[in-house]
Amino acid sequence: MRECAKLMGARTFFEQGGRTDAVLQYPDNQILTYVEWEYNQADRDSVNELDKLLEKNDKCYFSTFISYCQHENINIVIEKASRIWSEASRPLIFFLITYEPQTKKRRHFLELRTYFFSNGKRKLVRKQPALPWDIEQRKYNVEEDAG
Repeated sequence: MRECAKLMGARTFFEQGGRTDAVLQYPDNQILTYVEWEYNQADRDSVNELDKLLEKNDKCYFSTFISYCQHENINIVIEKASRIWSEASRPLIFFLITYEPQTKKRRHFLELRTYFFSNGKRKLVRKQPALPWDIEQRKYNVEEDAG
């Protein structure tokens, strides 16, 4: 998170106000993005990070959500995000890591999917293996947008 902020000329502040996991902020105090992440599956009713981000959406350039879901639940998660973000004034970048359960507490990560939500629409921007050792570098260095 810090490295991404640095690349964009911003600073990272973690656990701001007891309600936000991270804030990327410029030196002039403008908020680049509020960031929330959740290890629980994003399709669960108890996962309300998108609602938290939506509350502050007009105070930043874009919002960022990082979460997980079982591979079979991708459509449920994306529909939930689309429904919540449909009236947002600013974009959302959603990093979704899919997995298959191995045991009750272990997950086998499959894909990292990056979605862009804006103006009531969504786009799958990129899809790649979730684990770095599964990535064929040549393919992803020249691949065009996934969507």
